[in-house]
Amino acid sequence: MATDLQFVTGLMMVVSVTWGMLALPRLRQRLPKIYLIARSWWLMLAALCLCYVIAKVTDNSQSSQPHTYPYQWLLIAFFILIGLRGCYEIKRLWCLRNKAVLIEKLQARGLQPKILPFSQTSSHSTQAYTRLNLLDLIFSSAFITLIVSLIALQQLIWQREQYGVLFFVLFASQFNDIAQYLCGRLLGHKLFKRGLAPTISPNKSIEGALFGSMLAAILATLLGIWLTPFNWWICLLAAYGLAVSGIAGDLLESAFKRQHGVKDTGTMLAGHGGVLDRVDSLLIGVPLFTLFYWLLG
Repeated sequence: MATDLQFVTGLMMVVSVTWGMLALPRLRQRLPKIYLIARSWWLMLAALCLCYVIAKVTDNSQSSQPHTYPYQWLLIAFFILIGLRGCYEIKRLWCLRNKAVLIEKLQARGLQPKILPFSQTSSHSTQAYTRLNLLDLIFSSAFITLIVSLIALQQLIWQREQYGVLFFVLFASQFNDIAQYLCGRLLGHKLFKRGLAPTISPNKSIEGALFGSMLAAILATLLGIWLTPFNWWICLLAAYGLAVSGIAGDLLESAFKRQHGVKDTGTMLAGHGGVLDRVDSLLIGVPLFTLFYWLLG
């Protein structure tokens, strides 16, 4: 079995076992939010891995060309669906009525305080739209660029038959989210009194960003050595670049949400928020990686 398929199989087994353990009544009652996060992770990874496996292992036996994968459109469709959902979440925040409905839904689920000092919410009796500013345009452009980059990266990977690169890029960014959270909880504000960006994301600490990005880079480098044809130092540089750019993308989305007075961009992914909340760490890193991968390939 190819290394990428080994990774997919092992990943789904680990996530399934974790979700199953958290589904036990005692653990689910004690850790309800962690259970929801694990469930959402399983659903997201199952959709991604299913599309990937079908696209990878289904050969066009009738084609005279080897390594022809007629079902790779499934991955493209998967990324397009993410893009459409993300664009819907952006548009919903631009419409005052729809944004008010979203905030009410978040408040009903205890995901947002009743009063936010930065809220610009008005009564949902109006269909008026907010006036777009520079931050709205930057964030929207970054998200659209991300979706285009994911599709372009998938096509480049298929052409070069370096399939593990896709998982390396995605999980280098996701490792960063987890590592930042853990390092922030353990070391936050012990070395530096001020936060990383207190006016944008008060909960983010410098310690979490600094040590979390290092830890994520090390873990992603080990994954890259296994999944990709790159040398270890290329994996390390790419992993650290994805980690640092992931922090920048996270702050960009936090600024976008703060401007619109919401804590999450949606409730689609229990424990995570909306699609935009899940892909924020990819906003800057994936387009940059795709560009360098195309130029240096």
